[in-house]
Amino acid sequence: MAGKTPKTDRPTGRAAAAVLSKLAELYPRHPLNVTPREPFQVLVATILSSRTKDPTTNAAMDRLWPRASDPAGLLRLDVDELAELIKPVGFYRNKAVQLHQMSRLLLDRYEGEVPRTRVDLMELPGVGRKVANLVLNICFELPAICVDTHVHRLSNRLGWVETDTPEQTEQALEEIVPRRYWSTLNRVMVNHGQQVCNPVSPWCSKCPLAAKCPRTGVVKSR
Repeated sequence: MAGKTPKTDRPTGRAAAAVLSKLAELYPRHPLNVTPREPFQVLVATILSSRTKDPTTNAAMDRLWPRASDPAGLLRLDVDELAELIKPVGFYRNKAVQLHQMSRLLLDRYEGEVPRTRVDLMELPGVGRKVANLVLNICFELPAICVDTHVHRLSNRLGWVETDTPEQTEQALEEIVPRRYWSTLNRVMVNHGQQVCNPVSPWCSKCPLAAKCPRTGVVKSR
């Protein structure tokens, strides 16, 4: 049976915090294989991860990072060579052009450093709100809720929100989730969405959140 989560009372901040705290114990690392101390690496990886599974992104970064670990190094690669290195991430040719443009802007405007505000990050080619928020989370531990398909799906399945778009989900979660959990939310929910709460056939029988999930035994997907 497929459909929307049955309507329930919205959770308290304490209930959301309990869920996120439990997941944080299970998933200490983000599925993107990046180093928080390397903001440029994180920025590039998050751009590549759009429309791309994390293992494919991680493999592309393993090829790219030894060749280009900063904006100047990336610009030393021509666009065709860069595209070949990041292939087969989604839209790899377009992303190669965007990465070139972004690196040039970082050098010209920020002396090669990754900016620390959402507004400045979103001025960079290829960077939308989701990418900007994730960079703020991973690199600078700044509170921002990054909503991708996993966060959107799990938030609705848990009955935390009833939303149709990631943008609506972000706004709704800001009203529910305590601010101290904003930076870890994406990490834990993406891991859980990939490993347990899959889009079509979630592993409800082994989910540590099953007792708190209104969808358990009711519907399989959203």
